[in-house]
Amino acid sequence: MDDARVAALEPALQRVPEWAVWAPGDGAVDPVGVTGRLVEGARDHGAQVLRDIPVSAVRCDGQGRVTGIETATGFLPGSTVVLAAGVATAALAAPLGVRVPVEPSPATLCRFRAPADLVRTVVSNDDFDLRQVAPDRLIAAADSPERALAAVRSTFRDAADVELVGTSVGARPMPADGEPIVGPVAQVPGLYLAVLHSAVTLAAAVGRLVAQEVLDGVAAPLLAGCRLERF
Repeated sequence: MDDARVAALEPALQRVPEWAVWAPGDGAVDPVGVTGRLVEGARDHGAQVLRDIPVSAVRCDGQGRVTGIETATGFLPGSTVVLAAGVATAALAAPLGVRVPVEPSPATLCRFRAPADLVRTVVSNDDFDLRQVAPDRLIAAADSPERALAAVRSTFRDAADVELVGTSVGARPMPADGEPIVGPVAQVPGLYLAVLHSAVTLAAAVGRLVAQEVLDGVAAPLLAGCRLERF
């Protein structure tokens, strides 16, 4: 895009770049908000949701078949366990003799109080990936909250009063080849893995495919390249 198109899309920019790339087909969401909605939807459809209960182990019987999970409040039985524990997936699978090649990838998420309509698209530069998620809220992926705050204030007009209201650092799971690891584990009957870097983006679609495989026993062709056996 040229500078005129950039200014039309983001009128609050103080200095319009000479050119920029516009990807109208891309999207962005608030990961915390989306997670909450997905959990609510699961509950509305009959799922029992147990929050803030750490899982310490996946248990198997003498034949190596999954029987359930050990938690901070006791044993929960189940003939199938879908292990979707992000970066903790590798540690939970290891005692079963299963190597899941996943490493943590740190990510900092910053939340700002800001004027309405300050940002109209997703603005990405060297300092932040920034978007407006509510009339008075911005959310940014950034390496440094302080640097991101200063950059927001200097990048947009009428942004001098933008405030940093919260920062969270998460460890995103990164499979060794960058691709999702989804599917049953052959050597541990009843164990199913679902770990991927783009979890918020793909959660709904992957959830449907996992349900199809676990509940209906029908292999999903879209997941054929995601199996653990490729490593």
